[in-house]
Amino acid sequence: MSSPETEDAFPHKGFPSGWFQIAWADELAVGDVRPLHYFNRDLVLYRGRNGYHVLDAHCRHMGAHLGHGGTVVGDSIVCPYHGWRWGADGRNELVPLEKKATDRCRMGAWETVVANQIVWVWYDAQGRPPLFEGPVDLPGVAEGERYNVYPHCTKSWRKVKTRPQYIPENNVDVEHLRWIHKAKGPIETTRIEIDGYKMQIANNITYGFGKKSTRLTPDGPIVVEVGAELWGMGFQYTFFPQPDSAVSIQAQTPVDDEHCDMFQTVLVMGEDDFNPVEPPEGMAAARVREQFVQIERDIPIWENMKYIANASLSPQEEKAMTIVRHWAERFYPEDA
Repeated sequence: MSSPETEDAFPHKGFPSGWFQIAWADELAVGDVRPLHYFNRDLVLYRGRNGYHVLDAHCRHMGAHLGHGGTVVGDSIVCPYHGWRWGADGRNELVPLEKKATDRCRMGAWETVVANQIVWVWYDAQGRPPLFEGPVDLPGVAEGERYNVYPHCTKSWRKVKTRPQYIPENNVDVEHLRWIHKAKGPIETTRIEIDGYKMQIANNITYGFGKKSTRLTPDGPIVVEVGAELWGMGFQYTFFPQPDSAVSIQAQTPVDDEHCDMFQTVLVMGEDDFNPVEPPEGMAAARVREQFVQIERDIPIWENMKYIANASLSPQEEKAMTIVRHWAERFYPEDA
């Protein structure tokens, strides 16, 4: 018989509001259609002439799934069952039998943005417009100074048994860096700041501590302020100013009440005369491999843990964890 102390006690209902990754942009060519299942809902993603669009999946006429056999015309999608055509805004554009559009029904349309070569969708259980700005290109992306992310700088883990909130909490858990990520030497938290829907965290970490050289520190150990910028429960940027100006984008998108698809994108700089479509080389390749290894160390913990609402925290842990859990509350409108 389990005791209350060991039962899962996650305090929030429903899915958090926020921007969530649904694909990498280069996965889809113009005209491609993809069925999705996120937030316990069937969706369809397609790439039109002028961008990426997401609608509820089932045609409002007779319920056919647009992601299975639907075709793209311009920036609209045509149902495979009876040819009803739907615009990116969810409005009907043509009922072939009637030879005109109808306003009798409308598809649910989802707001999307493309940034850092990733397709993001806004989710809010109450149907509110975005509460905070969507992702934007980070320095070096639009300028072509970094390698294209897909397929060489990306990795996904599908239907991981976890909650989105585990990842923000992971960021302020300094001690797990030693046990899970094998960090050596002193680790100092230099900043935890809240700015509305954004949280910034920074830690000083010694890369290559106690070693003459590593893949990322060929000239010996260096002290690096590793900063993380969290935008809700859906994604975060982790900045590595040294030795390579790399950025890791960790994203987690709820599939259902118990599972998330997890995505990692590593933005790495190219060298002189590099070809951005080719696989990264040298230190850039080492950085990509390193980030994949680190997230793979976290996943088994998240998949098998139970959430302790009143965790027995050490004094050194309590302040930071209290801050992130209080900040997280604002993203759960169904609690209101």
